[in-house]
Amino acid sequence: MRTKRIERLLKLLQALQEGVPVTVEELARLIDVSRRTVFRDLSLLGEAGIRFNYDRETRRYTAERPALLPPVSLTHAEALSLMMASRYMLDRPFVTDRALGARAALKLESMLPTVLLEFCGRMLKGLEIRPEQASDPTSIAATLTVLQAALAKRSKLAVRYDSYYEGDVIEATLHPYRLAYIHRGWYLIARSEQAGKLLTFKVERILQLKILDESYHIESSFSLDDYFGNAWLMIRGDVSHHVKIHFSKKVAGNVDEIAWHKTQQTRFEDDGSLLFEVDVDGIDEIAWWILGYGDQAQVLEPPELRERILEHARRMVACYAANEHARSD
Repeated sequence: MRTKRIERLLKLLQALQEGVPVTVEELARLIDVSRRTVFRDLSLLGEAGIRFNYDRETRRYTAERPALLPPVSLTHAEALSLMMASRYMLDRPFVTDRALGARAALKLESMLPTVLLEFCGRMLKGLEIRPEQASDPTSIAATLTVLQAALAKRSKLAVRYDSYYEGDVIEATLHPYRLAYIHRGWYLIARSEQAGKLLTFKVERILQLKILDESYHIESSFSLDDYFGNAWLMIRGDVSHHVKIHFSKKVAGNVDEIAWHKTQQTRFEDDGSLLFEVDVDGIDEIAWWILGYGDQAQVLEPPELRERILEHARRMVACYAANEHARSD
């Protein structure tokens, strides 16, 4: 009973701190209790030091946000972790407004005691993080803001999109499901009314978009894990393949130390080489990854992936041979 009361109070507190004025009736429906219980819970919150306002004219409640942010006591390790996150996450390619983030980080650090700041400063002095190369998020900051608003309001979008798959600019009405940063860029996963299914859109390729005055529904069962399935990265093929690759001793350690895929299994051979096995939906993406290891990787299974790598190698040899022939002439 006590646990249920705590859960109810937390839900009530969350509703109040969202900043949208609410009536007792709305709160009662939210936590599925009577009006009398809501008044009793509000009284308990008040006794706990949570301050909220009541507008007699609108008969609505709101919480005073400062009361919901009590002083926090951090250990040295906690403060160091917090400062590492606030400082170095600003350099990550998914941050669209680094100036805004820097101001927030500065305010956060200014709240720490001097002794913690000095400790963290010494620890961070020799630390540097260089993010991977990625598309510039600042060019799509405005687009991301509109997409976030559409997701929050569950509003449909009208877009013009430069589709590499179609080879043309297309127009579509979308139901946004998720906005996700995946492998060096921002992507929108949305249901297209024209295609009648969920599709992935690169945000940089959205040329125009407009929020429509129409709502939509997202299935409660939807998840990105189910959507991408066992894709190597994010392009899910129609056929599942068991892939087996032999990596030479020269690159075996490098391959083994990274969690490339959720299904991967590795085994070192007596000579120091590595057998790498994984189950993937589609072989397009993993083919490019394998090619990056050149002659240090050999596909053993499946035959269609082995043939694809071999065909890429033939074309590469032909390309270089043609260039050499042209240069000699």
